[in-house]
Amino acid sequence: MFKKKFKTVFFNTIITALALNLCACDLSSSSDTDAKGYYQFVNLVPQSPAIEVVLEDESLDELAYGDASAIDYVSKGSYDLAFNQILPNSQNDEFTSSDSVNVSKNKISTYVMYGDSDAPSSITFQTDISDLFDDDFDDDYDAIIQFANLADLNTDIDVYLLAEGEDLLNKVADFTLPYSDDSDEVEVEKGVYKIIVTESGTDTILASSDSITISTGDAIIFAFTGYLVAGSDELINAIVEIETDGARLLTNEAQSANVRFTHGISNSNYLDVYLTGTDGDATLLASTLEFDTISDTFNIDIDDVDEGDTRYFYLVDNDTSEKIDTFTLNLQPSSRLLVLTAGDSASSITVNDNEEDLRVISTHAKLLINHSIDDIKSNAIEVVIVSDGGNPDSYTPQVELSYMSNEQYELESGDYDIYIYNASSGELIIETSLRGVDEGDVIDLIATDYAYGGSPYQLQTYFNY
Repeated sequence: MFKKKFKTVFFNTIITALALNLCACDLSSSSDTDAKGYYQFVNLVPQSPAIEVVLEDESLDELAYGDASAIDYVSKGSYDLAFNQILPNSQNDEFTSSDSVNVSKNKISTYVMYGDSDAPSSITFQTDISDLFDDDFDDDYDAIIQFANLADLNTDIDVYLLAEGEDLLNKVADFTLPYSDDSDEVEVEKGVYKIIVTESGTDTILASSDSITISTGDAIIFAFTGYLVAGSDELINAIVEIETDGARLLTNEAQSANVRFTHGISNSNYLDVYLTGTDGDATLLASTLEFDTISDTFNIDIDDVDEGDTRYFYLVDNDTSEKIDTFTLNLQPSSRLLVLTAGDSASSITVNDNEEDLRVISTHAKLLINHSIDDIKSNAIEVVIVSDGGNPDSYTPQVELSYMSNEQYELESGDYDIYIYNASSGELIIETSLRGVDEGDVIDLIATDYAYGGSPYQLQTYFNY
């Protein structure tokens, strides 16, 4: 399936996973008199906020976690670098000491930031693309790829490069990689592939991604990474694919869907949530879920990893044993959903699911704000967040939400007052406080009706520990 080449990688240490996809049709081959190459920058610091890339004292780009800058075609040479973390107070904090990236003729220098937010490291992959423009490039092969184990899991990994849809039956690992190690560059045929990463010597799958297209002229690096989410000490395994114009997180088909449920239904003290199986039997997921709370996380395995599964749920009033609503969820592998419930058990109920990002940011806190006030469902709400004792009239709303939607807001450690207004009338409908916010906190804020319907409205607050 492939043939080995030599490798050119400059390591420090790293906890990342990346795929650098560079199509030769988007690249240029420089002449002897016009010696040029490429650089690109990637933020794979798992628990970091967005990072500003400063090149030769000029701001080049701002990269959120998992993002990459576009490829730039530049003259060969050394370029001075600096990086700033973008903090909630709109001031940038120096992220690393000065560094540089070296660009060589017909090579791609991919500078990756990774590791701890307070002491980041870097790695520069240099991919020689000369062969991609060589008429004598082996007729049996079309692209160059490479693998690396850059996830600090205290275990070696086995890497399998398979045809689309294949499994591990009777397969032998293509590479076994300890932490911070990488494979040789190899030449492969164009086609659609599947990559599986396992704990070395076992069939325990850590990450799996299918339907990976490799085209003629691609130069691709695949590596393994992980990040922390609130409420868990285990890394979430991930693969990031970095292309010429940016990056994206690939679906890890080896991971279940993760679902949590809120209770915001008035006139129902306790809620039971059931999942209906394919055989028609029901499984109790959340029992006696109290109003003003969020359930535990439930992991649901996905049968159809390509299209996802449609699963059927229903809600029961625990006091009366009456089924009060049914709903469906479209679940994908490795998805993470918060299911909002609202309305009144005596009349109508609304259920909606939103993706929630529980990734921890070590430098500051993150609020996940939701609008579930059924009594004003036709109106948006505006949220004003001020430091303890601040005047809300001096601030414009930081967040505006339509009914059953959510939005993320980042802020520094401290104590805060929160004011929520009806966006249509301007009426103040919720006034509350949020105390003891600390670095790394991920906090759900859910605006709901009163427990017995209507006003006074309230703000459910949930620290995800």
